[in-house]
Amino acid sequence: MEEQQNIEKYYENARRKAKTNIVWFAIFSIIMVFAGLTSGYIVSKGDNFWVRFALPNLLWISTAIILLSSTTMIFAVRSSRLKNSKKTTLFLSVTLILGIAFGISQFFAWSQLKDKGYVLSEKIYNKDTGEIILDGEYGKDYIIEFQGKKLIQEKDGFYFMGQQAIKIDQEEYNEFKSDNPKMAFGKEFVRVQENKKNKDKTIFEAVVISKMPLPPTYVEKLKTVGNVSSSYFYVLTILHLAHILIALIYLFRMVLLTSKRELNEDNQLKIKLGGYFWHFFAGLWVYLLLFLFLIH
Repeated sequence: MEEQQNIEKYYENARRKAKTNIVWFAIFSIIMVFAGLTSGYIVSKGDNFWVRFALPNLLWISTAIILLSSTTMIFAVRSSRLKNSKKTTLFLSVTLILGIAFGISQFFAWSQLKDKGYVLSEKIYNKDTGEIILDGEYGKDYIIEFQGKKLIQEKDGFYFMGQQAIKIDQEEYNEFKSDNPKMAFGKEFVRVQENKKNKDKTIFEAVVISKMPLPPTYVEKLKTVGNVSSSYFYVLTILHLAHILIALIYLFRMVLLTSKRELNEDNQLKIKLGGYFWHFFAGLWVYLLLFLFLIH
């Protein structure tokens, strides 16, 4: 009899450990998904055109809500360990309500961006009118970057600060090379170089930072490309919220469970594992928020 009980206890512990390992594996899988998306975000940011726009301040309110819900989840797990069903149900219910509030705040943030012309898979330009779709003042509410460089909007089009090679004689070449001045020809000096494209003659050049017009081919491309930055924002936040919704369904089941059944070891484990997921999603949101505000 005692041996049978030991065997059952062994398999019960193994079953609980397996459940815990599954949770950690799921968390690791989600981390890999978001790591891939944020890596793609950084790569795309340096490729051709990228719109940098102001993110809604409502996202900070969302952060406060989800961090508060993570705190109430801690109290729920602690109460379940003490087998206090009433407090466990109460804290789980508060966590559930805060989770719903987080979701609602996300919808309001998306609505604010949509009103300004930032939607999923939208173009930067209106192909019919030839005007920029984005709402707001250029340079204040949003800017467009070209290969990582800020585009300067003027009446006759877009310009960017790029490197320009100016032909100089050998005497100037030697002077610039020895002095390494900050300015040359009224522009920021970068370096001197020898252009040996012509085998018969070496051309000496001074490279400076100059305001250059966006080439016509890229102007036409700008009118056809999509707003990749807003698309990434929606994909990251929608995917995160989708996981939150799954966690909310789990929380709702736990509220029903604790309100009707005794807090045995199995139920305590379910709440504990639910807590792991909830804290992870809260931490994941903080990471996404800081990533979007700092990298975006």
